[in-house]
Amino acid sequence: MKSYEPRTIALGAELIHAPIQLEVRRVQAIHNELYHRPELSYQNFQVAQDGVHLSNPAAQPGQVSVATFRPDRIMLREEFRDGTIEDFATRLVNVVGTAWRQLHVPQSFVQVLWARSLVSPQHWTDSRRLFVERILGGGTDAMATFERPIAQTTVSLSFAPADPSQPAVDLRIAPWLQEPRSVWFEVVGKFTAPIAPDRVPELGTALYSTYAFLTGPALRWLEGFDRP
Repeated sequence: MKSYEPRTIALGAELIHAPIQLEVRRVQAIHNELYHRPELSYQNFQVAQDGVHLSNPAAQPGQVSVATFRPDRIMLREEFRDGTIEDFATRLVNVVGTAWRQLHVPQSFVQVLWARSLVSPQHWTDSRRLFVERILGGGTDAMATFERPIAQTTVSLSFAPADPSQPAVDLRIAPWLQEPRSVWFEVVGKFTAPIAPDRVPELGTALYSTYAFLTGPALRWLEGFDRP
């Protein structure tokens, strides 16, 4: 496979559990406990209609660092921030482990992990042309049927698990309009085996498994079209 170097721009997780009585004081305790660990801490605490949010301020436009607590789920997002997938895995395991303990969550029965990355093709300087001329089999002539220029095109694929131990995977691929050379990838893995608090490190394994679908099969798919 060609030596692509994905630039990961966003990572996230959504852990769904049975509904609980979400007490603000318990989320405040999570915030206080994490605050003493700089690599995991959140500076801001906010109670809103859509949940309780722990967040860090954006150093530049578009940055997101937030953990959201709702009665039936915990959601983490890190977008356009410095950090590796290993950093996010550490945050995910520790923040969720702390939260499950403080909130007395017995288990999570659905875990959704996602990653978004940018990849630069080796033989195309405009990813829009790559999609129209190669990935969409009819090419430019077929697109002329619409009698107007294409603003954006997205390939969306869903994959069933090959066996019960694997997640269902949704994959979306599109030109990245802010940077025409790059191709945008989003992979979402949905795991339905319950995870109890004493097995919280498995969330890191699930994250790596999801990301491996992007760096493996998804990039091999791109390679099939990335030719002169």
